[in-house]
Amino acid sequence: MQTIYIDVLLCVNLVINYLLLSAVGFYTQTKITVLRLLLGAGVGAICSLTILLPKLSFLPDSALKLAVGAATVISAYGLKPRKTLVRLYAVFLTATFFFCGIMIALWYLFTPKDLIIKNSVIYLNISPVKLILCSLICYILFKLIHRLAGKINTKDTVCILTVKQDHSAVRVKALIDTGNSLKEPFSQSPVIIIPRSIAVPVTPKAIEDYECVTTLKYRESINNVRFVPFTSVGGKGIMPCFTASEILINDRPCDISAYIALCDDEYISGDYQAIVPSDII
Repeated sequence: MQTIYIDVLLCVNLVINYLLLSAVGFYTQTKITVLRLLLGAGVGAICSLTILLPKLSFLPDSALKLAVGAATVISAYGLKPRKTLVRLYAVFLTATFFFCGIMIALWYLFTPKDLIIKNSVIYLNISPVKLILCSLICYILFKLIHRLAGKINTKDTVCILTVKQDHSAVRVKALIDTGNSLKEPFSQSPVIIIPRSIAVPVTPKAIEDYECVTTLKYRESINNVRFVPFTSVGGKGIMPCFTASEILINDRPCDISAYIALCDDEYISGDYQAIVPSDII
């Protein structure tokens, strides 16, 4: 029988859950604060005390695992729409299996006698340095696999984009671009690019007012206009952007908050009229 130190148990699971929840936010492009990450990781760490219970059979162990995962995700990301919450939860479970598999493999290469898995909880009696290094390796591998998968999966490169603003709407064919990494600077939300002439029906009046005046004094008074800097083969610049009442991808609501950026008409050519980042699909 091996001794389990509660402080080590909580510390290990706090770090692992923090990185797991960070990976979920990265994969789903869901904005989350450090405090919420710590809250979710703390709930997951406290739940790891179930390792002290008698060993559970398969069904109770599986039910406990699902319940702990749900509590961890909800604590970190809050009560979101059901579809969004299910997606976050599914990604969290996938990331958990991925992390645990790699950490177990890494740790078996060094000191397997210090590894305990009981009631779906991992206990590693390791130094903080080794714990952080192993966790960071798992996190980096998770991000690399996600990026590679996004580049390899090019089967669906076109979608139908619908942007609604009040009582107006624009419906266009859009290119799904895995190389579109534009973000709105303040919120870090992904950006959809649409030519100005096409987006006229849904363009907010604030942007029209801003571009109509030339005096800096009056432009400064229109302070709710956002801009996205960009760099392309032809040069660099900024595009005005706005949030829409609703965004639909292939007639399905987009669960991820995104901005609509207005580009010059010559920026997009070919058979499509918009560029959609693959992160929001």
